[in-house]
Amino acid sequence: MRKLIIIPCVIGAFVAGACGDNHSQSRDANAAEVTTVSPETSSASSSSGPVTAGTVSFDGAQTAYTEKRYDEAVRLFTSYTSEHPDKVWGFYMLGLSAWKTGDRDAAVRAFTQALEKDSTHVKSRLNLSRVLIEQGKAQEALPYVEAALKIDSTSNEIYRVLGRVKSELGDSTGAIEALKRAIVLDGRDAWSMNTLAKVYIGQGRFEDALGPLARAIEIDSTVTAFHTNLGRALERTADRGSLAEAFVEQVKTWR
Repeated sequence: MRKLIIIPCVIGAFVAGACGDNHSQSRDANAAEVTTVSPETSSASSSSGPVTAGTVSFDGAQTAYTEKRYDEAVRLFTSYTSEHPDKVWGFYMLGLSAWKTGDRDAAVRAFTQALEKDSTHVKSRLNLSRVLIEQGKAQEALPYVEAALKIDSTSNEIYRVLGRVKSELGDSTGAIEALKRAIVLDGRDAWSMNTLAKVYIGQGRFEDALGPLARAIEIDSTVTAFHTNLGRALERTADRGSLAEAFVEQVKTWR
């Protein structure tokens, strides 16, 4: 495996990120998570999945969302769900669209409606949890994530969100356990590595944070939050060695 050597430019990236990035790390992480979410229309059955019918088509509304015309997507999915009140994916996409416009309350309503149609809809549970975290309601988010875990105990994404919830609630031990599990399930889950490192930093365990952050940057060097957090950890430790490979070896002991 290629080793990641931490060099002075990392500190430069940290300084530039700290000066020029106006978005919080939690916002950055959330944005990344949202963009990886897919409505998976192809997996929906003809009886319960999106269909093209009536005045507004699901595909047309989804195109607006994909093209980042979020206000229009909200309008179209609002109409779609009115015409097809039994379609869980319509409410799910309405929730995503509303969230993208910054209307968290509307997103919560839409995701909740999706779960009223299908309580096993994991994506609605996870994104509802994320919105609630943003609203400072991690305690309300916890049961949604725990229920999602009962539906699918093999999803690294669920463990990642559980780790975020636990961290917000001040349960560092629970957060670390959940995030380690997420990384074991997906060895390229850079966002879980970043969140794990943030928990370590919060505990003052700066050297422990270096390995996960080095590996996260090795996986995706374009994310400002990873460099920013690495810079924070490096400021508090003299370690400038090779870390990514060591972290990968450490993960093997978590299995």
